[in-house]
Amino acid sequence: MTAPLCDPFRNRFDDYHDGLLSAALAESVRSHLTACDTCREEYGLLVSCIGVIRGLDAPAVPPRALRRIIDTLSDPGDGTPLPDRLEPGLDTP
Repeated sequence: MTAPLCDPFRNRFDDYHDGLLSAALAESVRSHLTACDTCREEYGLLVSCIGVIRGLDAPAVPPRALRRIIDTLSDPGDGTPLPDRLEPGLDTP
C-alpha cells in the first residue's frame, strides 16, 4: 500500500498497542496490519523497540537534580513561590 493510505493507521499504532482504541478502530487497524506488509513490519519494529526500552533500567537521578527539574518544570514564570509539598517522586499539584 502507499503511504497516504497507511498514514491513518500508522498514526494509531501507539494507541492500538496501548489498547486505547475503540473496538471498531482496533479492528480496523488489525485488519490493515493483516493486509499491509509494510505497516505490519513497521508495527513489529515499534513493538520490539517498546520491549527493549521497557527492559532498560531507569537512570539514577540525584535528588538535587530531580528537585531542580521539578522546580523548573513547575515554575509558572511569574515569581510565584512553588508549593512546599513538591518532592521528588510525588505528583505535582
